[in-house]
Amino acid sequence: MISFAAAFGWLALAALAIPIAIHLIRRRAARDVPFAALAWLAARTPPRRQWRLDDRWLLAVRLLLIALLAVILAEPLWRSNEAADAAAVYVAPGLDANAARAAVDAPLADWHWLAAGTPSLDQPAPAADLHELQSLIRELDRELPAGTKLSIVVPAELAGLDGERLRIGRDVVWRSLPVAAATPELAPAAQPFRIAIRTASDAPAAASVARALTAAWQAAGIAVEVDEGPLGKPITKDSSLLIASGNKLDEATRALVSKGLNVLFGNPEAKTGEVLLRDADGQPLLRRQAEHVYALAGPLDPVAWPALRDSQLPAALLKLLRPAVSPPDRAPAVSVAPLRAAVDSAGLAMPLTPWLVLAIALLWLIERLLATRRRRDA
Repeated sequence: MISFAAAFGWLALAALAIPIAIHLIRRRAARDVPFAALAWLAARTPPRRQWRLDDRWLLAVRLLLIALLAVILAEPLWRSNEAADAAAVYVAPGLDANAARAAVDAPLADWHWLAAGTPSLDQPAPAADLHELQSLIRELDRELPAGTKLSIVVPAELAGLDGERLRIGRDVVWRSLPVAAATPELAPAAQPFRIAIRTASDAPAAASVARALTAAWQAAGIAVEVDEGPLGKPITKDSSLLIASGNKLDEATRALVSKGLNVLFGNPEAKTGEVLLRDADGQPLLRRQAEHVYALAGPLDPVAWPALRDSQLPAALLKLLRPAVSPPDRAPAVSVAPLRAAVDSAGLAMPLTPWLVLAIALLWLIERLLATRRRRDA
């Protein structure tokens, strides 16, 4: 059975009018042949010009060339109907094979493990990897014949999910079962935003600014843990942000910065670095001076630098300084059953484009031979 992946390519058939118009316009003009005896004949009105096609074989070849180009644009595929009534069941590793057979009523189906290589269900179960299930299902949808009835048995909870629900080009019988063996532990909950505040004893304003920022982030619903202390106090390895009154970092802090710790301090003398934020007047507010190192363009003192009193500043800083939070990748299997895509599954399909290209090359050679003979005869 032949199908077309891009049916809009048939619009190229409108180009069939081009060679017809060329043949009508550039038809061979009749030549006058002088003949002495005709001089005594009375002049007659010449017959009205009639539209007719010359070199019909050449025209037919050119029309066929354009038609084949339109077929290529439509991306023809050859699909076999041999497996139109076949059924296949794939069971995720970690499930009991007998329980899976009881859950799906398909005695004549081909049973396989949903794993790399799709081994038979009669073979020992391969290692369970719930993070690969979605990619394996996409591969099955792409490789199985379009008419195959697909059933999938998965654990009651799936991991490694994408941010978008899986869509494939066929209907799926989706079954979920409790696992028979121990499954990988759940991913740990998202860690809170741990902030270290390090200020000198003679800079109380810097400490108050840091507290105000953390209070604004907590009010926005962010889980924030604060570790406040004087300059020189060690910083825990799981800290995400350091707010400091000075811009000099010791060796231990620099090592943490190289591992991803963000540092924020005030530096009125900073004139270099990429400007990330500007105030309402367009003046620089925050610069990136190095990887994970950010400098405010003024001191950490709202009295000396009124820009710190901007109500939008905490949210803007949080967006830049907070580590990206990955979305959860686990969910109950019943809630993530694959949806039917708008386009049917291609299944086992063989593209016909290479054969069409070969046919076009042969037709083009024939067209050149016919066109050359036409010019030679003229």
